[in-house]
This record gives sequence, structure tokens and C-alpha cells, in this order.
Amino acid sequence: MSGEDAPAQQQNAVDQKQETKPAEEPKADPPKTESAPAGAAEAAATPAAATEKVPEEEAFTYRALVLTGYGGYDKVKLQVKKGKPALKAGEVLVRVKACGLNFADLMARQGLYDRLPSPPVTPGMECSGVVEAVGEEVTDRKVGDKVMVLNRFGLWQEVAVVPASHTFLIPEGMSFEEAAALPVNYVTAYMMLFDFGNLRPNQSVLIHAAAGGVGIAATQLCKTVKDVTVFGTASASKHETISEGGVTHPT
Repeated sequence: MSGEDAPAQQQNAVDQKQETKPAEEPKADPPKTESAPAGAAEAAATPAAATEKVPEEEAFTYRALVLTGYGGYDKVKLQVKKGKPALKAGEVLVRVKACGLNFADLMARQGLYDRLPSPPVTPGMECSGVVEAVGEEVTDRKVGDKVMVLNRFGLWQEVAVVPASHTFLIPEGMSFEEAAALPVNYVTAYMMLFDFGNLRPNQSVLIHAAAGGVGIAATQLCKTVKDVTVFGTASASKHETISEGGVTHPT
């Protein structure tokens, strides 16, 4: 081996030793990325600015039961409506929690109730819920009020716009379900007894279908007048129940 070959062999040995030695972890340098175009960087920083914001009124949706035509239950369809209902002066927006089903609603579905507009239309004459918004000139209702509502139609949906004068504050301790069952039956019974019948003490009243909603309401309202005798018609199986409710003579 010549003297010139020795340094070369020593160098090869050093190189092989370095190859078997684990490589040291390189120091972490900030990753280098290609600079994005200015427009893309701004979009990444503010993603909301990259898309047009949809107005709340247009993004608002709610479900409604819609009578699509006269006939059976298949004519009542669940639909999703878009757009927040607009409020006029004197109106309130109510978030519906419970709604009532009345005999008039069943007649309307069959086309036998002429006070309901022609289909497609949302039925529903009574409901209960919470006031979510108030229109101009509304002074006796505020957002958050729990109310029961009486209207000709339009209450079988998640939100409803009605005149503030068609709402009544729910008494403390009354549930939404109880409140939704009050307006139609009790306003009807009240008008028949006091507005049309002019009920006075010591009189007698004949109540047909005394076991029904209006019949029960009329019986209870009769008890607010002194010494009123109540005759009530119902199936024999319901006589005991209506007697307990205040009917003097079940028939």
C-alpha cells in the first residue's frame, strides 16, 4: 500500500462511520410555503367576507300545516315556509307552543266552513305561545309575554302574526296546552250565555252536547251566576261526568 493510498482509505473509513451514525434531527425551521395571492390570503383571513351574507328575514324558515284542498286528512300537508313574516302596526309575532283542533277546523277541511279562505291555507283558530316581536303602536304586549291567541285561521304553524288585540296573557301556572284549549270554547260559550242569552240569576239553561268542549265551558260559566239550573244533553255514559261538572239535570 503506497503512502498516497493510505489517506484515501482512512477517508473512506471515516465516511462509512458517518453513514452508520444516526442522522441528527434538523432544527425545525418555519415551513416555507409559496406566498398566496393577496386576494386568497384575505379570503382565508376573513371567510365570512368571501360569501354574501343572507339577510335574516330571508334565511328564516318555519313549518306549517297547509290545507291543500278539500277532503280527507291527506289534504293537510306539512310544508316549510321561507322568509320571516312582516309585522304591520298593531301586530305581534308569536312563537307557537301548542294549538287547538276544533270542530270548525274539521268542517273547514271538508269545505263546509265558509269563514276559511280557499286552499292553500293554514287552518287553526287558537294557539298559545311566546311573543317574539311586536309591531309599531303595540303598547300592551312585549317580547317574552306568554299569550293565548284567537284568530279565524293561520295558527297551525310554528310562528304566527296576529293583531295584538287577538292575544290574551296566560295566567301564572297555566300550561301552554291548557291555554291553547281555552279561546274557542270559552269565548263561544261566553258569548252565547251573556251576549246573546243575557243570563241572569235564578234562570235555567239548556246545554246541548254538555260533554263537549263548548258544553263544558258553558256549564262552568253558568256556575259564575247565582242559582242557575243547568239541563245538559249527553250520552248516558257521560251523565255522571257532566253532573260532577255542574249540570243539574243530565238528559
